[in-house]
Amino acid sequence: MTPIFLIVGLGLSPSGVSRRAIVRSAGAAAAVGVCLPALANSDPTLSAVSTQTGSAPDGGADFVSLPSGVKVKDIRAGTGSQAQKGDTVSVQLSGRCLNLNGKKFISTQDPTTLVTGLSVSEPYVFTLGSGSVIPGLEAAVTGMAKGAYRRAVIPASLGYDEALSLGPKPESFMELRALESIVKNPNRDASLLFDVQLERIKR
Repeated sequence: MTPIFLIVGLGLSPSGVSRRAIVRSAGAAAAVGVCLPALANSDPTLSAVSTQTGSAPDGGADFVSLPSGVKVKDIRAGTGSQAQKGDTVSVQLSGRCLNLNGKKFISTQDPTTLVTGLSVSEPYVFTLGSGSVIPGLEAAVTGMAKGAYRRAVIPASLGYDEALSLGPKPESFMELRALESIVKNPNRDASLLFDVQLERIKR
């Protein structure tokens, strides 16, 4: 059975402690009072994304090409106004290297939740148009509404530079090496796959 990518709401606990801290505490299960399945990519084998078409990945017939060149598939529509330039957005995301058979190099999911079963994780926060994240992620999130879940295929030209100067950046050494192995090798395709869920828009 394929696991489901499950996200919980944004914010702090009533005591003001971050959600990641709650998960890491021994009494997390009792404090939260609910046990949810751990996060997982809804399509871990990337079966919805054909591997290569020529020198660039092709999202498939169910993906739509944005003017930027990013290909997106809306898995779930959101509600309310759409994110636009200047908005600060909070997202849950996971990123994979298409050239490495979908190797995951980043995720907002705290590994501790995989042990506790508590689906609690800190979001990734950035401002659209600030230039702080890779252009492909900005393009993918722009136009999403709160609660929307989108899959995006990002070409190398809209991804990371060799210096990895833009976010989001891997936290673990192994994930960083995986990303560097395609970004710093001109003979490899550095196209990426991102799954993004928009939790909050702040104008």
